[in-house]
Amino acid sequence: MASPDYPASPSISSDSNLELVNEHFKYDQEVTDLTLIVENQRFHVSKAVLIDASPVFRKMLTGEFKEKHRTEIELPGKKSSSFELFLRCIFPREYITLTESWIDEILPLAGEYEVKCVLLKCENWLLKKAKVTPSYTHEGVDEDVNFLMKCICYGEKYSLKNLYKLCSSKVLSYKLHRYKENEHYQMLPESHKRQLLEDRLLEIETRGKISRQNTAFSTELFECTLSLFL
Repeated sequence: MASPDYPASPSISSDSNLELVNEHFKYDQEVTDLTLIVENQRFHVSKAVLIDASPVFRKMLTGEFKEKHRTEIELPGKKSSSFELFLRCIFPREYITLTESWIDEILPLAGEYEVKCVLLKCENWLLKKAKVTPSYTHEGVDEDVNFLMKCICYGEKYSLKNLYKLCSSKVLSYKLHRYKENEHYQMLPESHKRQLLEDRLLEIETRGKISRQNTAFSTELFECTLSLFL
């Protein structure tokens, strides 16, 4: 069977480490049975892989929708560069080494299409970085707060429970004004903001109680104060 006469895909402007000029998702007559079109970029894919990975694609491609019998589906309102990164996390012949900036692009799509394997890949990467954050250096405080608050926001929005739990605990070591000035904190539901503040107050009271019970009171109190007011 001859390959259909599709126009050449345009190159994608993205991260300098990513080479995407006609290298991924080419037409394969033995595999391709669907073409996704995003910003005029064509992604030749297998329905079976999409159906297996995503409940949203499963409903779209097997339910009583107009897309069920189509060989081409256009997906408006999305960036082709972000969508390609997302697909490369799903398809077995593709490979991608995640970075934080790419996760920022991939997670919204993984959440929209409910792709659990991609959500977990992103969560595991963020967890590894979160475990060595904060740095407890005044020079890196703003970056630490921004990263932890972003992870909390992602955890809440995409139900990444382990990420939310870890970063919610780690962010307690910072002053209140650093929370309130952070854009990711502002995106949280009010109930989650309130819970963070209550947890911080409880942490301060707990550490203060331990300090008073400790024989080395002055040293413990100093360390407690230092760790809670970055």
